[in-house]
Amino acid sequence: MTANGQSTGSQVRIGLQLPQGYFNEFDGWDPARGWQRILEIAQLGERLGFESLWTGEHVLSKWGGSQSVAYDCFILSGAIAAACPAPEIGFDVVNSTFRNPALTAKMAATLDAVSNGRVILGLGCGFKPLEASTYGFEYPDMKERLAALSEHFEIITRMLDNEAEPFSYEGRSANVTDMDASPRSVGRRRMPIMAAGRGKEVTFRLAAKYADVLNLGMQLEEAPEFLPFIRQRCEEIGRDPDTLQLQAAINASVIYRGLTNFGGQRMMEPHEFGFTDPKYLLNMASRPEEIAGWRDLGADEIVVAVPGLHNTDETIYEAIEDIRAAGIEFPRAGWGPRAAEPRAAASPWTARTGGS
Repeated sequence: MTANGQSTGSQVRIGLQLPQGYFNEFDGWDPARGWQRILEIAQLGERLGFESLWTGEHVLSKWGGSQSVAYDCFILSGAIAAACPAPEIGFDVVNSTFRNPALTAKMAATLDAVSNGRVILGLGCGFKPLEASTYGFEYPDMKERLAALSEHFEIITRMLDNEAEPFSYEGRSANVTDMDASPRSVGRRRMPIMAAGRGKEVTFRLAAKYADVLNLGMQLEEAPEFLPFIRQRCEEIGRDPDTLQLQAAINASVIYRGLTNFGGQRMMEPHEFGFTDPKYLLNMASRPEEIAGWRDLGADEIVVAVPGLHNTDETIYEAIEDIRAAGIEFPRAGWGPRAAEPRAAASPWTARTGGS
């Protein structure tokens, strides 16, 4: 990042969110056919130059239905990692409400071995009570879920760290005894860990303490209000905020201004977007403007979800046109593992928050 906050966009990484049934893309499909289409999309994304491929943990489709198909993120990611040897394999995010943290670490480390060190592990606490009740999991209030998530971060980050000593940990919701994890992370001290959300008091503190990446769970117009708090949470513990990478996302089911080709995908009504005032969805920028806005704000990475990919390749090429229209180089020349790269050219701490 540069001190003057100017950006050419050349260092912004672009990832691709894979459809996996959350937006009811595969309603009525034979599950094997749906998987084949997901694989085709992943391989196409790799060929076109997307630097990472992402899945998230939703066990039910958003709009339900007896014919809906929603795929497991870990199994999908393992198969995709074996078929697509270049992109990073990201989770945005794994739901701690459903999982034992030690087993999450074991699964992520195994996938990191399978993928030769390409996993980015995002951790969250879930926001869909119906998913928990349907699958027989407890769903406590947000305060308790975040407390449990903190314990997951503690256990998982230590289990994946190649320099960590064996340890025992006893928390309210999770514990391990004499843990000497193996495998851990491949090719680096620890795979990148991502936090996600908009919580100024808890989520941002978890990100500052444990994470390498923070997924900004907010609308672009809201972000300048939140950035000073992210910086403050880092500085509270003596962390340089520039060491916390920022990730933004483009949603597949949002109607950006001027977007007309949805590829047959159902799009969200303004009131259906979680944690967001409907007013933002009623006045969306165009997709190129949204991408450029995140770039200018200092996002290191933008993960693009594309409507209708289950039905057509056409919309991914339209999304690439919009990425380029935003002034971002795509594909980036010479892209590689994020740890070896320069940071994004714009700094959120100087461009919008008045930092020095």
